[in-house]
Amino acid sequence: MIDPARFRALPDRISAPRLARFMALQDGHVHRALRLYAWNTELTTAFWGPIAWLEVLLRNAVHDALRAGRADDWWNDPAVHLMQRERRAVDGAISTLQRRGVDEPSADDVVAATSFGLWVGLTDAGIPRDPRFGYETTLWQPRMVRAFPGLRTVRRKQLHRRLDEVRRFRNRLAHHEPIIGAPLERVRDDVLEIAGFIDTDAEQFLRGAHRIDEVLARRDCVIDEGRAVI
Repeated sequence: MIDPARFRALPDRISAPRLARFMALQDGHVHRALRLYAWNTELTTAFWGPIAWLEVLLRNAVHDALRAGRADDWWNDPAVHLMQRERRAVDGAISTLQRRGVDEPSADDVVAATSFGLWVGLTDAGIPRDPRFGYETTLWQPRMVRAFPGLRTVRRKQLHRRLDEVRRFRNRLAHHEPIIGAPLERVRDDVLEIAGFIDTDAEQFLRGAHRIDEVLARRDCVIDEGRAVI
């Protein structure tokens, strides 16, 4: 553990615009602002692990549900109609792999290269009541619901809303944005519970392995004493 306030160059290296929000929250006290910035970083790293696990669980569960009884590249099945945003996500993953020298990517290659947004988008309604692009009736009811055996009374619409909030939060992490004002406990609970919708063992593991609560409890220790861990 180390106090970031010991290093005089850090405010300039981080930059005034990036520190501005932290300065405002600490009444212009630069040392405390630096410590809050460091705690935000520690909090970011604490969330990354559980969200990374959820992303892998989600894409594998949905992929397995959609490829059952089909070729593994289910997105090429004539019976599967994807909206433009999901089609672009799949095509973009394939193009990225080909640029990296994978001339004929396998289905597993493509799944691993896709974004979290693709899988979250597949839980959306698509175009409601559309016979081709209404995801509720073309993807969810006949297949995708099986990817979430623990859903119980939770409906697809509720699942999608919660997943989309996790997706937006994940993007904030990826862009190194402040997350200190986000609904942290709610995001934590959503990540853990959605993992449980997919697999109860996965949820139990994440509940026992994550360190989000520990980092949340360290806020005052970091800001008051400078005991930063990133």
